[in-house]
Amino acid sequence: MLSSPNSFGQSNDSSENNNPNPDVKSDSLKTDVFQEVLAQFPGGEAAMLKFLSDSLRYPKEARKKNIQGKVFVRFIVTATGELKDIEIIKGLPYGLSEEAIRVVKLMPKWIPGSQLGKNVPIQFTLPINFVLK
Repeated sequence: MLSSPNSFGQSNDSSENNNPNPDVKSDSLKTDVFQEVLAQFPGGEAAMLKFLSDSLRYPKEARKKNIQGKVFVRFIVTATGELKDIEIIKGLPYGLSEEAIRVVKLMPKWIPGSQLGKNVPIQFTLPINFVLK
């Protein structure tokens, strides 16, 4: 079970696009880079992996049919740290997708993401790996 945030921010000042000769760098060109802090599970990635490991229950039908693989769950971490718009973007049959959604809904509030010091909603994609032991 791994997590992989897929959200980042960067913006360039439009003056860069007006450079008549892009091969020549000018001190007068300015690039603004926005500082963005990604949302995170309380305690970080290790704590999230432990939460997933402790909370996931392998569906009987999937176990019986030896179904394994990754379910990709996408959701929004709001500016207050709540999870909303939870959806499967790549699922597995026999209850595995439903189990992934169930466990994500059990997660505690996250530490919200921020941009320029202000909490903002961040989209997050979480791959949940189902492996039979």
